[in-house]
Amino acid sequence: MDREALLAIGVAGAIIAVLALLVALISIRNFRRLRADYSSLLSGSGVLSPEQRFAQVAERVAQLGSAYQEAESRLSSLEVAAPGALSRTGLIQFQAFEDVGGGQSSALALLDASGSGVVITALHARVGTRIYVKRVIEGRGEGTLGTEEAAAIAAALAQPAYSASQR
Repeated sequence: MDREALLAIGVAGAIIAVLALLVALISIRNFRRLRADYSSLLSGSGVLSPEQRFAQVAERVAQLGSAYQEAESRLSSLEVAAPGALSRTGLIQFQAFEDVGGGQSSALALLDASGSGVVITALHARVGTRIYVKRVIEGRGEGTLGTEEAAAIAAALAQPAYSASQR
């Protein structure tokens, strides 16, 4: 269970990284095109007159301005939603029972910026595995927490929380 959760978190991070790379590549392409247009405008070369070229560049700048405003609006909505997203994780592996070795039991805390979320505990025994989920509100368990669950929450809370100023 803990590997699947970590895999899901890793895949989500990889998707975000790929999207950021695509945005950067598109921005670089647009910048190069704008720089070429500017150079062409200054040199006066090409089929178009300088006035026509300037009008094209001005139109492109207006398009980029509206695209920037749209991106800023989308970013603002993401910043509003981000504190509620799972951004802190803590994983503790332990040996729950003396007859089962290898530390195969785990406690995984998945928290948002305010320290709220869940702690998932998987207790592995010879006869099977039991999974427990407990809610966490602002860093405190809703019910009684085991030592390992509290440690997983503490590990998650030790990570920095998201803030809009990190942008």
